[in-house]
Amino acid sequence: MLSSFFSRDPKSSFPWDISSKCYSTINGLQISSTFKKSDNLQKGTCFSTSQINGNELKTQIQKLKTLKHPNILSYYDSLETSDSVYLITEECKPLHQYISDSNLSGIHLEMFTSWGMYQILNLLKFLHVDARINHGSIRRNIYVTPAGDWKLAGFEASQSFSSAKIDLSPFGIILWEIFNGFNDGISSPKAPGKMPEKLHGVYKKMASPQTSKVSALEILNECKGQSGFLRNNFVKTLLFLEEYQLKENAEKAAFFNGLIDNLELFPADIAKYKILPRLIQYYEFGDAGVHILSPLFKIGTLLDEEEYQKMIVPCIAKLFASPDRNIRVRLLEKVEEFAPHMQSNDVNDKIYANLTSGFNDHSPAIREMTVKAIVHFADKLNYNNLNVDLMKYLARIQGTDENAGARTNTTICLGKIACYIDPSQRQKILLSAFTRALKDPFPPNRIAGILAMSATQQFYSLSEVANRILPALGPATFDSEKQVRDQAFKSLKGFIDKLEKVSENSELLEEMESQVKAGGKGGMLSGDKLPAWAGWAFKSLSEKLYKGPIQQSTPSPKMVETKKENKPLNPSNVTVKKEIKIQPRTKVSDGWDDEEDDVLKDIEDTDNTSSTNGWDCGDDEILESIDDVKPVVPKEKSKPSTNVGGFNEDDFFADALERPIKKVGTKSTALKLGSKKSGLSLKKPTIDDEINSIFESDNVKMTSSTASNDELETKEMIKERRRAEIAARNEKKKAELAAKRAAKLNSNTDNSST
Repeated sequence: MLSSFFSRDPKSSFPWDISSKCYSTINGLQISSTFKKSDNLQKGTCFSTSQINGNELKTQIQKLKTLKHPNILSYYDSLETSDSVYLITEECKPLHQYISDSNLSGIHLEMFTSWGMYQILNLLKFLHVDARINHGSIRRNIYVTPAGDWKLAGFEASQSFSSAKIDLSPFGIILWEIFNGFNDGISSPKAPGKMPEKLHGVYKKMASPQTSKVSALEILNECKGQSGFLRNNFVKTLLFLEEYQLKENAEKAAFFNGLIDNLELFPADIAKYKILPRLIQYYEFGDAGVHILSPLFKIGTLLDEEEYQKMIVPCIAKLFASPDRNIRVRLLEKVEEFAPHMQSNDVNDKIYANLTSGFNDHSPAIREMTVKAIVHFADKLNYNNLNVDLMKYLARIQGTDENAGARTNTTICLGKIACYIDPSQRQKILLSAFTRALKDPFPPNRIAGILAMSATQQFYSLSEVANRILPALGPATFDSEKQVRDQAFKSLKGFIDKLEKVSENSELLEEMESQVKAGGKGGMLSGDKLPAWAGWAFKSLSEKLYKGPIQQSTPSPKMVETKKENKPLNPSNVTVKKEIKIQPRTKVSDGWDDEEDDVLKDIEDTDNTSSTNGWDCGDDEILESIDDVKPVVPKEKSKPSTNVGGFNEDDFFADALERPIKKVGTKSTALKLGSKKSGLSLKKPTIDDEINSIFESDNVKMTSSTASNDELETKEMIKERRRAEIAARNEKKKAELAAKRAAKLNSNTDNSST
């Protein structure tokens, strides 16, 4: 048993996996990728060689353990076996291989080289001045990390410092190779060739025989000077990130404002592994705040899904928990960029509660943006969050929010997420919401209600179509806005077409209602599978949410109120069942159940049992209507009735159904019934009051369907006749009154004499 213990392979207990194949060989060392066995996300690089040739690697291991600098390759672990030596360092690639794999060229290659040049010159300054050593073999020992940082290794040939030329001259050759091609056969400096113009002077100094008189610090300062190779936004940005904690708040704000534009300079790897981790770090442990969001999401587009889950998603969860309202607004603006990457568990457990707090925000903009954002998370919400909690929020926003944009976008939101709502509740929720939208005073919301109802047509049984949808769409065909009317007619025709098809062929019923109980994306028909009449609504609803007002025709204020009350124009043609108690619309404070199911709920029932069949059409309402109606042909002479001026109500309303409603002056042209003008009074009118109340407008005339041209009278004749009739009646009353007074006076005189 002891023999088996001592004969155990040390590789099995080594915490790093060293089984990967070699991808490069440099200076006799085999280079391969590795990772930590306990955490495969922690990656590294393995340098290995045989024991026979392992002395140099062993020396390098000792040097890396003792030398510490940001640009010296970091030592992780090492292992010696009977036949091999292994060195584990941070993840890296040889310089020439990194450039080749990254396909760097043009401005990206120049910027990348400028950053590496800064780092290596800074390291050589440290080695020459502070550590007092020469590296001795710099040319093939520069490595690059995934973050784009240049690191130096291979210290087995290092020696006490004697001259800067020992390291600067080989480094000059490396700079030449970067732009002209790597060539192991080159041992001395060549002509600059394709090197950038700004590097020519510095390159000549490093390649000159007089290099021994030039230090790494002097070269570094010259490159950082005016018009120097290192004086660019690439180096400036990366240096600012490294010195971030030393900067003033004003400098930080200016830096982040310019970062989004400078990101174009950075190769993808440097943006992902250098800049992004720093941004996240400065938000979590610093004061970066809202400034990091724009560059954060822009860099996020470069990540693969695994990297996004690891780096961005945890940060987003923390950002949603932030009390900073500016951060909340920016997150809601960028929701389309990160929502597809969010997992269901993260959304329900870490984001949903903070997200829905926006529904209660006192800022209308945040409430509206929250409604828009919820569309992108609906498919990830669990049953309770989607069908119970979220519906309460949306019902309250749509029913009571004073912001018209929020109400409109709530309607659109419900149309977009309809396929995710539980089928057992879907019809009730959608129909209550969309019929409510049809009565909204904001025209875009009425249009949204029609479009949403049409785009979700597959979710309604034909019974609901006949009993709820068609009656609800009817009033929209007489809306004050032409766009609303146009959409209503399109939708009505489509729903009626469905009913007609089933009426002709009852076997189509099952097919028509096949999606009513379908859940998830299976219940969402694609645009090409929708019936032609609903395709326009689906396309409109699939586009961006409401952002501004629609083009409006000239509205009629009374017409809008007529739409709200939905009273029929001809009471004689409408009968309301007495057992149905109709209530006026009230604001909704919680769920969809507060909305009445019957579309007749907006017809206000009345206990008035007069000859007008319950409609309060008194004389003052008639006068109000006459005052607002377009002039028509004079009415046939008729026998005076109990109505003012002998005007016949039934004739007027029957005729009004066929006449366009037109604005006259500044007065509304809507036929508003059931309300009285407080300023009108028919008690004890004078002759002029009666006549003027009927003929208040010089353009107003009355008509009768049975009148003939020969029997028509002019308005002046009618006025004169009425004036004469009233005057005669008054004279008769005066005479009767005078006679009564005289009789009473005579009676009193007789009594007194007696």
